[in-house]
Amino acid sequence: WWGGIRSVMVQMPTGTGKTYLMAAVVRENAADGVLVVTHRIELVEQISETLSRFGVRHGVIAGGRKALLAENVRVASIQTLSRCIDSLSFCPSVVVVDEAHHALAKTYRILWEKWPEALFLGLTATPCRLSGEPFTDLFEVLLQTWSMERFIDEGWLADFEYISADPNSRAVRRVGLLSKRGADGDYQLKEMATVMDCPESIRHLYDTYRTFASGKKGIVYAINREHARHILEYYRDGGVSCCMIDAKTPPEERRSLVEDYRNGRFTLMVNVDIFSEGWDVPEVEVIQLARPTLSLAKYLQQVGRGMRVSCKKSHVMVLDQVGLYLAFGMPIQRWDWQRMFDGREVGRPTTGNTFPIYIGEEAMEKQLVNLEMVRIKRKEEKREGMEVFMQGGKYGIALDGKEVCAPQFVRVERIPEPYFALCFYPYDAVFRGKVTVVDGKGRDLRPELYGKVECKGDFFKGCDFTGKQVYWDGKTRRHYERMPELGRLGRFELVKQDAAYMFRFRERGLDFSFRKEDVRVSATGKVFIIGKHLIVNDKKEQFIYEFLGFSKGMILVKLPGQNVYRLILDSGNRYCDFKPPYPGTVTRNPDRMYIRFHNWSGF
Repeated sequence: WWGGIRSVMVQMPTGTGKTYLMAAVVRENAADGVLVVTHRIELVEQISETLSRFGVRHGVIAGGRKALLAENVRVASIQTLSRCIDSLSFCPSVVVVDEAHHALAKTYRILWEKWPEALFLGLTATPCRLSGEPFTDLFEVLLQTWSMERFIDEGWLADFEYISADPNSRAVRRVGLLSKRGADGDYQLKEMATVMDCPESIRHLYDTYRTFASGKKGIVYAINREHARHILEYYRDGGVSCCMIDAKTPPEERRSLVEDYRNGRFTLMVNVDIFSEGWDVPEVEVIQLARPTLSLAKYLQQVGRGMRVSCKKSHVMVLDQVGLYLAFGMPIQRWDWQRMFDGREVGRPTTGNTFPIYIGEEAMEKQLVNLEMVRIKRKEEKREGMEVFMQGGKYGIALDGKEVCAPQFVRVERIPEPYFALCFYPYDAVFRGKVTVVDGKGRDLRPELYGKVECKGDFFKGCDFTGKQVYWDGKTRRHYERMPELGRLGRFELVKQDAAYMFRFRERGLDFSFRKEDVRVSATGKVFIIGKHLIVNDKKEQFIYEFLGFSKGMILVKLPGQNVYRLILDSGNRYCDFKPPYPGTVTRNPDRMYIRFHNWSGF
């Protein structure tokens, strides 16, 4: 099946069966000798167990393990193998490299030098490097399987629920302060620990776990031993059963802790780069990311630890405490692995995501009380109604899955109906901290408000462009210097500022101000004359006219925008229409024998 190619790398998402593929290849080629190489003792043991289940006799070359060197199949840790490779007489026909994205390390190159005639199979979920180095000097071709998204759709991987730090949260701002890099190109460990390992951050981790995932079996990825120890102590003090493993944990103790974790003695395992790769515990329900990284491989490997299917869970929950989705996107994003394999693209954060990430509704409500965490909607959830989404680190708004407000806001704050949200632009030379209001139909109402904005019913208190405090009325889209008084004229709502009144609804022809002295009210209470305007207090009738005068015990008006006169009764009901000129006598005051009006007292 090699097709004449001697060295092949296969990319398969974490949890989709690389170990089983490996076992099948080993069994098929066992008679001619197979060497399986990996980089951690836990993975040696896991591969050994899998081969045993497949009925493949094999030996082990690893520290602390008895070597059965007479077998044709051997599983080796690269550390032990590199120390004894010169003394090995074993000559495999096939060399399988697990987690092959590590194969560029010098210790792996000796495999190609030692067995130049062997066939090489590299297995990895992430054929990429922070350095951008290609794999083509060791592997001739890259074979790719389905995307992670398709594996989820087909039921081979668990779906996930993603809960992450808000782009403007304190946790994400701390990550933004990291400026130093380590030898591997990732964040420097010392600086990460200094910035991230503080009581407030540890409390944040604990509160998030308790709020969203309390009691669920999970893995916490820490920065270093001290950070892991601080997390362990805080969680234990809070009543969470957990253990800690790092590179310095003795092998026997490590095996014992892993077994206790598998058997349910511990709920959480806090670790430092131990279980980022190749570790298989399908029951894991929670992945908590407490360690920032610039490595795409590390991000996907860590998240992938929880995506194996299990009858004991419906999905895995990812608690992204450091905003890694802002750098890499969601785990189901499609990456161009071929470009990374060829060295034409680097496995590090992109400048901005090109896909929308939808925020769960209840997360918007919990945002402030739960330390600025938001829940990102699962893939299976419908795109319907009003939704908040993130793209390129900014928020936008969608209606039934279609974008209605572009992703340009740094914060979105839900407000009561009939509105949807306050949307905050960045404070820069363009927007200067501008705030807008989006209603329940996805319309940007453009109130031209700035600074701190408070919602009080239909009124919004903020500042104008000059910094002067104003009140904006969401019903009429008008600005006021002070909070206006509210009252009514019949069935019509009014606002009052000083001695001036205005109707409080948007209707052509009613956008004018008046004083109470300008208003006359019919005895029936159904007709109001305000200067040159006549308004009917009846929902069934045309309610706004141009007032012309009184005639024959009725009121003469002109229909707005039409060359038609109408006589109406003081009840507001229509009497008759006709074309001008009007033949009768018109007066400015009514004949009190037939029709009566009185002045309005205001409020």
